[in-house]
Parts: sequence; C-alpha cells; structure tokens
Amino acid sequence: MPAQHKALVTAAPFTQPELKDVPTPEPSSGQVLVKVVVAGIMPADWKIPTWGIWDDSYPMVLGFDGAGFVEDVGPDVTGFTKGDRVIFQGWRDEPGHAVRGTFQQYLAVPTYIVSKLPDRIPFEEGVTIFSPMSTVANSLYSHKPGTESLKLSPPWEDGRGKYAGKSAFVNGGATQVGQFALQWAKLSGFNPIISTASLHNTELLKSQGATHVIDRKLPHDAIVEQVKAIAGGLVDLSYDTVVEDETITLSAAAVRPGGQLVVILPGKEQLLQKLSEPKDVQWIIARGLQSTEQNKGALSGLLQTLPDLINEGVIKPTPHEVLPGGLRAVPAGLERLRNNQVSGLRLVVRPQETL
Repeated sequence: MPAQHKALVTAAPFTQPELKDVPTPEPSSGQVLVKVVVAGIMPADWKIPTWGIWDDSYPMVLGFDGAGFVEDVGPDVTGFTKGDRVIFQGWRDEPGHAVRGTFQQYLAVPTYIVSKLPDRIPFEEGVTIFSPMSTVANSLYSHKPGTESLKLSPPWEDGRGKYAGKSAFVNGGATQVGQFALQWAKLSGFNPIISTASLHNTELLKSQGATHVIDRKLPHDAIVEQVKAIAGGLVDLSYDTVVEDETITLSAAAVRPGGQLVVILPGKEQLLQKLSEPKDVQWIIARGLQSTEQNKGALSGLLQTLPDLINEGVIKPTPHEVLPGGLRAVPAGLERLRNNQVSGLRLVVRPQETL
C-alpha cells in the first residue's frame, strides 16, 4: 500500500481543483479502504465550489461515485474482504464536515455506503449506479424516521409492482437521476411513465422504463396537455431532476391534486410551497448524500440486495464515456457538464491512470 496517493484537491470556494499527493489512510472502525479504479463525474462536483456550498469543508476532495477493489478492512467490519469488487459513494464526515470524495486513488469509506458489484459488470459501468440510484430510492422508499421520503413500499421488499395503475412523470429523464427515477418507477409498477427529454434520447429512456417520451423543447402548456392525454389526466407522481424554476413549475403543473412531487436539490422550497399548496400536493426534496445523519443506514436493506437487482437487470448502469488522463481529465469534464455539453451519459475517469 503506498504511503501517499494522487488526489484532486479543491482548496477553497470558487477555485479550480489541483492534483496533489496526500496520505493514504488506514480504514477506521466500520470502514473499508478502497482502491478507486473508476470515479464518476456529476453536476454537484462543479456546483459545490462554484456556488460556495459547504464553505466550512475546505480543502476538499470531490467526487460522489466510485468503483474499485477493497484493499483493506477496518475493525468491526463484516461482509467485506480484501479483493471484493465494490461500488460506493463519496462522503462528508459529520460533524467534522470533511468531504472525502472519489477523485483520488484510495479512499476509506464507511460500509453503509458500499455495495458489492457483480463480476459481470465492468467498473466503468458500475460507477454510474450508486449516487443517482440511491438518491431516487431514498426519496421514494426510505422509512427511516427523519428522512425526506414519500415512504412508498420498497420494491426490494414487498413493493415490486405495487403501484400498478398509478402514473408517473419524470422531468429530465436523460439526466443520471432521471434514468434511475424511470427504473424505480417501472419496478414499482407505475404505468404510464412519461418523461421529457431531447428526442434523440427516446430509445435510451424507453430502455430505462419510460413508456412515453415528450420533447422537452415544447412549450410547457403543450407538455402538460400531452401528459393529460397519455395518462387520462394529471399524474400521481411527478419527479423533477433539473431543478430550475421553469422545470419545477412544469413538474407541479403535471401532478394531480393530492398527488406527490419530488425535486432533487434544495433551494426552491418557497416556489414549491407556492405551487403545491393550491392543489394539496405533497412535495419533498430528494437528499442524495447517504452519509448524513438523516440518511445514514436508510438503504441498508437495498445495498444488501442491490447485486441481485443488478444481476436481474432491473437496476442497470447508464451509458458512460471514459475520459483519458486519469484525474487530470476531471476539470475538462466538469466544464462540459457546466456548459450542458453532456446528454444521456456519465463522464468517468480512471484515477489509477493519473501521471
């Protein structure tokens, strides 16, 4: 095990990350040390430093999805051994607030945000799963007290197909979270499952669970009319993955009185309250970071059964693009995301290739 390894460190808000040598940690109680073979890039990785989020957490290593091998196990760890193939989430230490992300070559990770990866799934595919998959699962199915969740019946327990006859609308189905919202909606039995997207992503979204895809470029009134025509009225569940004022307004307009609305990022609570109150719509904010006290352990049952769901093909990776150059490729990938130059796929890097 190397005493030091390469990491992409963001020193302060509004600054660019820099490649540095950092100490390789030993896993503490309840943790595994993972060799990060592939790391996934997502919009939060540029939004956090650019928007000044978590200003008490610098310097930080970002990156919220990883895949690799277990290199060592800490005390009191059961269920994992050296050599296991795993997927995992970057995490924020509470109460210390240190952000320990996957844009590095080695990472100590609490086992409650780690799941085994079936041998047949390459790391480049597996890395696309954890964060967007768990964000949706937590918001729909968690029954842990204190979590923001609709508390639907989990399909990995007794809820598979339970919501047959209910309709769903996913606004932004080609996003990473959107693709897993489609997968979970299908597994729960929702039908129809209607999504907005650029029409060149139609076949992708239908493979993930959408029954109908509407051109996201249409006027919002026209989209709502198409939703009503397909579903026979407004939908029971609306899931917004874009989180702009216009998309939230559309998502709220598509849901029936007394229905349910999920938005994946905080910051729009006043707008949500204004739009939802007249129709008595239940709305929540999806909280995707599983290391918070609020979410910790909420998906333990899912993570144990996740390899089986992946092998069954009901939870599946999203398309990806490998950026050459290891961690040095991350800033260019973040810029592409920031400029809306990525559609329907996940940008990933191989940290061990970093020179």
